[in-house]
Amino acid sequence: MRFLMKLHAIAVAPISILLILSSTKMHPAYRMTLMRRLKLGLKMLFNNRRIPTGTTFKAHLAMALKILETPPETEGDVVECGTWKGGSAANLSLVCKLVGRRLVICDSFEGLPEGDARDNEAKFYKKGDYSGTLKEVQANLTRYGAIECCEFNRGWFSDTLPKMKRPILLAFLDVDLEASLETCVRNIWPLLVPHGYIFTDECVALNYCALFFSEKW
Repeated sequence: MRFLMKLHAIAVAPISILLILSSTKMHPAYRMTLMRRLKLGLKMLFNNRRIPTGTTFKAHLAMALKILETPPETEGDVVECGTWKGGSAANLSLVCKLVGRRLVICDSFEGLPEGDARDNEAKFYKKGDYSGTLKEVQANLTRYGAIECCEFNRGWFSDTLPKMKRPILLAFLDVDLEASLETCVRNIWPLLVPHGYIFTDECVALNYCALFFSEKW
């Protein structure tokens, strides 16, 4: 059954790639022909199967599309908070190489921190979950991504993100804990360029989403 599911996913992948990357808003400067779109999408698909990741290649394609729609003269880095083994980072780095942008990868490389008792999501995780060492991530990016586009920002978000000063075009947050999500949004939101983007894997629970509807924000 698992084999059939994998076979089905591969069989329908070209359709997903073409549907998601069919935008007429994609900037012509990147020369994304039909073959280049398929090649990018298939690389992302197979990277998702080579490197452990908590998100689908379709989510990575959606982020790629927004980057490819942005004119090259628009400033801003791409930032990832929470990389695990580097699966999503590898795919984002491929897009960054195409458009000439920097990918800043923020992670402790020690797994999740100890959860706060007031954090509604902390009970679902333990310290050290989703740990990927810096060497593991760098090896995966070297083999499957474009490590030459990457910068590694090692440490806890509360220590590293306040030091970020460069403008951000797109940020991808996959951080699991409410406290981590709040820290990321608080520090990244002011750096977003006009019409910039925040994507988050933490959109599946109201505890996370409530952050974006809070009056204090």
